[in-house]
Amino acid sequence: MFNRAEYNELTALQRLSQGDDSAFDELFYANWDHVYSAALYMTKSPEMADDIAQETFLLLWKERQNISRIKNLKGFLYTHVKFQVHKVFRRMKVEDAFALYLNHKLSLSNEVPEQETSLALKDIESSLQKGIEQLSPQQKRAFTLSREHGLTHEDISKLMGVSKKTVKDYIVRSLAFLRPYIDHYGLLIILIASF
Repeated sequence: MFNRAEYNELTALQRLSQGDDSAFDELFYANWDHVYSAALYMTKSPEMADDIAQETFLLLWKERQNISRIKNLKGFLYTHVKFQVHKVFRRMKVEDAFALYLNHKLSLSNEVPEQETSLALKDIESSLQKGIEQLSPQQKRAFTLSREHGLTHEDISKLMGVSKKTVKDYIVRSLAFLRPYIDHYGLLIILIASF
């Protein structure tokens, strides 16, 4: 369990860069509130703030080998939150335009047979499910309850008997592991939809 009295940020960063996974948990617990609050202040949306905070910790996890060079973690995290907020707002504009384009295109013609689209989507779902099956049991349960059943972090924490921050940690780690599946198949979904 996280003990703030024993927490040393620079030591935790060093340990994380050397492969100590428990150091990530310490950094996560020590900084989640700061990151989430900054994202909430900028977006005014709890849902967006939660997603941005999770993305920020995904970056920390992905960059863990090089992370020992950071001397001001709060500054690093805050800068990434600002970047993510701008990215989300830009992406929202692009997604809105793309959705209008797709609706228009699909209303003009429906050239892709439904059966073909259905088979491709089933293949994507099957591949993602294989990735989900590789998660640890706790990560898999938290991820499934969140993404497939739509439960809040608070509801999941009650069901699993862990803190909300632990649930967020499980989901961040799950997303980091599943990111290659999501990125690869996300492109396929766009390609299928654009035919």
